[in-house]
Order: sequence, then C-alpha cells, then structure tokens
Amino acid sequence: MKELVVALVAAVFGLAGTVVGAALSARAAKKGAQLSAQAALLQVQDQATVDQAHWLRQQRLQAYEGFLAVWDECLRLIDSVGLPGDSGSPGVNPLKEAAGRMAERARRIDILGPTEVARAAEELAESIRRDVKIATKLKELTEATLPAATENVTGGTRPAMAAATEAMQETKKQMQELVAEANESGRPLHEDPRAAAIFESAERAQELANAAISRAHQDGDRFSTFLDQATEIVDELKRNQAARADIRERFTTAARHTLASASPPTPYSG
Repeated sequence: MKELVVALVAAVFGLAGTVVGAALSARAAKKGAQLSAQAALLQVQDQATVDQAHWLRQQRLQAYEGFLAVWDECLRLIDSVGLPGDSGSPGVNPLKEAAGRMAERARRIDILGPTEVARAAEELAESIRRDVKIATKLKELTEATLPAATENVTGGTRPAMAAATEAMQETKKQMQELVAEANESGRPLHEDPRAAAIFESAERAQELANAAISRAHQDGDRFSTFLDQATEIVDELKRNQAARADIRERFTTAARHTLASASPPTPYSG
C-alpha cells in the first residue's frame, strides 16, 4: 500500500513537471515569436521611414529644380523684353505667364517645405510679379503718352514751325527787295505802297513763329514729364531687381542645406 502511494505521488509530480515544462516552453516560444514580430515591425517601420525620406528628398529636388528653371526663364525674358514700344519687343505677356508658373511652383515648394526654402521661393515669385507690374505700368505710361505726343509734334508743331519759317523767309525776302528798291530810287520806305502790307506780313510771320515756339515748349514739357515718370518707374524696377539678389542667395543656401541634411537613417537590421 505504501509503495502504491509513493508511486502515485511520483506520477503526479512527474506529470506536473511535464506540464510545467511544456508551459515554460510554450511561454518561451511565445516570447520569441513576439520579439521576432517586434523586430520585423521595427524593420518595416524603419524601411518606411527611409523610403519616405528618399521620396520627400526627391520631390523637393524636383520642385527646387523646376522652380529655378522657370526663374531662369523669367530672367531671360526680363533681359530680352526691353522698354515697351521698342521695335521687336515681345511685351510683358510672356513674362507675366512665366511669373504665373513661378508662383505655382512656389506653392508646391510651400507644400513640400521646409519653411525657409518656401519663404524664399515665395519672395522670389513676388519679386518677379512686381517686375511684371512695374513693366506693365511703364508700358501703359508709354502707350498713353508717346503716341499722342508724337502726333502733336508730327501733325501740329512741326508743320507750324515749317509754316512760320516759310513765312519769315518770304517776308525777309520781300523786305530786302523793298529796301533795295528804296535805296535805288532814294524814296523813303514808308512812301512805298507795298511797305504796309510787307510789315503786316512780317507781324503775321512773327505771330506764327511765336505760336510754333509755344507749341514746341508744350511738347517739350510733355516729353519732360514723361521722361521723369518713366525714369522713376525704371528706378523702381532697378531697386526691385537689386533687392532680389539677396533673396536668391537665401533660397539657394536653404535649398542646398535642406537637400544635404536629408540623409535618411539606416534601416534596422535586427
């Protein structure tokens, strides 16, 4: 009987040991599986971070390059447009269109960031937009002033000066002939029946000359006013262009720093 009890106790403890051993093995296996799963998840997360960093860097690089390409296009247009009214000048419409594309690409940079690059890009785009506004203002001033002023000269002042000059020359000729005849005949000028008419012609010629000179002064004043206004606009354009040299430098520096510092972390290898 005693031996049977001992055998039963031993069997129970043996079974308990087996159960405990199995439980410990299962727990260890579960723990190992959890660690493996965590390691795999971490590796996936790290790889996703690397891929995202690569994608963002590539998107930024393309956005920056596209922005600088249209920036260079704007500069070429600014150099080629010249003053409004110049022969062969394409006007400001191509520059306006390029400035619009530049603004669109600046908005994309604003989405991709970072803030320093986006801010400099927007300032550059705004600087080009100001160029368009200033050039348009100069074009409008030129179109509103020069044709009318030129027409006044060619259609009014120049013919008036020509008429006055012709009248003065004719009167001078008549006066010289009258004086020559008076000298030959010894008769005083005032006794010649033609003298009164010649003197009246001289007065009319002088009036024509005075009127033509007055018109010429008015034309000169108009041109002077136009030149003052045009010079002020051109100075504004030069100031705007000089100011953006610093903005371009800030954009380039910030873009290079962003691309150089965008080194993604090494994926977790376990």
